[in-house]
Amino acid sequence: MTENRELFGPGAGRRGRRRTERDVLRGKVRVHDPFELVRWLALSQPDPRKALSELVQNSLDAGARRIRVLRKREKGLPCLRILDDGEGVIPDRERPEALRYVATHIGHSRKRNLSPQERLRLMTQGQYGIGLLGFWSLGEMLEIRSSLPGERPHRLVLYRDRPEFLIEPIRSPPLFDDRWTEVVVVGLHREALPSLVARRAADYLASELRGQLLSRDVDLVVEDRMSRGRAEKVVPVRPRRFFGERIHGLGPVPVPGHGSLELEIYLVGDDEGEEVAPVALYGAGTLVAESFDDLSHLGLDRAPWTDSRLTGMVDFPGLRVAPGSRRGVVPDEAAGAFARALRQVEPRLRDALAELEARRAEELDRRLVRQLQRAFRGFYRQRSRYTLLPVRTEEGGDGPGGPSPESTAGSEVGAAAEGVPVREPELPPGLPVEPALLFPAGPLARVELLPSPVRLRLGSGRQVTARAVDADGRTVEIPVRFRWHLTGSVATLRAGENPDRCRIEAGDEPGDGMLAVYVWTEDREAMAETAVLVTDELPPGRSTEGIPEPELVDHPAASWRSRLVEGRWEVNSAHPDFRALADDSRLKLRYLALLFAKEVVLLSHQDPRLEAPLEQLVEVAAFGDRNLSGKRKR
Repeated sequence: MTENRELFGPGAGRRGRRRTERDVLRGKVRVHDPFELVRWLALSQPDPRKALSELVQNSLDAGARRIRVLRKREKGLPCLRILDDGEGVIPDRERPEALRYVATHIGHSRKRNLSPQERLRLMTQGQYGIGLLGFWSLGEMLEIRSSLPGERPHRLVLYRDRPEFLIEPIRSPPLFDDRWTEVVVVGLHREALPSLVARRAADYLASELRGQLLSRDVDLVVEDRMSRGRAEKVVPVRPRRFFGERIHGLGPVPVPGHGSLELEIYLVGDDEGEEVAPVALYGAGTLVAESFDDLSHLGLDRAPWTDSRLTGMVDFPGLRVAPGSRRGVVPDEAAGAFARALRQVEPRLRDALAELEARRAEELDRRLVRQLQRAFRGFYRQRSRYTLLPVRTEEGGDGPGGPSPESTAGSEVGAAAEGVPVREPELPPGLPVEPALLFPAGPLARVELLPSPVRLRLGSGRQVTARAVDADGRTVEIPVRFRWHLTGSVATLRAGENPDRCRIEAGDEPGDGMLAVYVWTEDREAMAETAVLVTDELPPGRSTEGIPEPELVDHPAASWRSRLVEGRWEVNSAHPDFRALADDSRLKLRYLALLFAKEVVLLSHQDPRLEAPLEQLVEVAAFGDRNLSGKRKR
């Protein structure tokens, strides 16, 4: 043991000798070659789109209200220009001194000492002072041109992979009055050019800076003078809005010492072919993680945050991100507090997901009923000797063919769609006329659809109106935008004469679909949907017959599978045969079809002696189906 201490202990190599102050070396860490460190910092940002975002972020941090991003050729070289009307580069200093400070203080940011509360209030992300170095992934040279009232404009020139800089006065025409800043990247790399096309750049900025753009009154436009043909040349940057059912009551969640946690989470459907973005993480309005799958080092790559049924964003201003790529979260004390705060929200998210699953189960049952109705559509025409089951009739109600599902293809009418002539410009019946009110309506609270549901005969059409109302049911007066969406090929969606109206025109086949309208103002949004039912014509004298929706009743002690009671078709959902096939939609539909056929035969012949053999027929068929589903009766 003594030998081991001598070999590996603090006194190894100095047996019998006490350590003195002369043996201790103290000093400060220094960089051997400062520009070599600058080179590695610059190369840590490989994404030219993120580099562009950093430059636009600087304009936002300067309080700019107008920002123009322009891609063009100058003197034969592809260039990228970012022009803004913000407060300018270090406005409390003269232009040469301010630009020199920028060039000689790489790695130092005047925003670093902001508290999380100030960072959230100002929506400021920068804190490392290396954002400008991202231009290395864009081009060969960076110019910063700055002008303030009463001063001569100057420019700062930085070069890729060179330690020199240049500051000199310039002659420049007024761009945004006499206060403006322009950043120009000269000699764009060939590999960076595709990602800077107007539409791609605008979409990236809309996602990357979503929180920033929603919280500021800023006009951000991307212009492309290098694209040819029919490509978009001027694209306004509009922050992406989430669609779905928003989960309320999630925040803000206070995080002591680090500000508050803001959440905007939505429940989304599982429509095929539609890609749903996962829940993303933002820091003071700027994207830092596109998915919680990227936060495994914080233990957050788990449900419910990674659930594919959720979309939206979480914003926490106290986060520290990787300086170069600005992606990911530094695992410090603030990140730990953030992870702990999220646990307060998780029970509400799980409850919302459970409610969604319950609604989907109900919708699955309704879909099975519609498939059953579709399976027997036209039966009464070809088998007129049978009497179908009683149905409840309404004006424009379902015929014996009933609604049926068609394809999931959708059509959409947006707020800017061109109007088309309509045959029924009048408002639908039941639209209330609002009396004159003393006080104006409040902010948007919900949207109402009239009529709801929409029932159509084959080949007919009908107008639908959306009312954007406040909490008291009064129509809002502020500018409102409407976006219509129809799922199902059973009908066609046409634009109405006003954005708040649309026209539904039925096709040539019965079926059903869903009509949804998305409504939003500057700070609020709402959504409503209703069923669209297209039905066949009823033959004379048969208007009370059809294929009704079965009423599921829970009678575990009863032996009957289905029955007619006072004009209602009841199905025993507690019967062992039903429960055994409930998880297999195909066999469950077949089971309902057998029960429907049994009830049609009994009702048509009115012979009670048929009931026992028909029940036995259903029992034998259900036994075989249970074997097919792997749930053999024991």
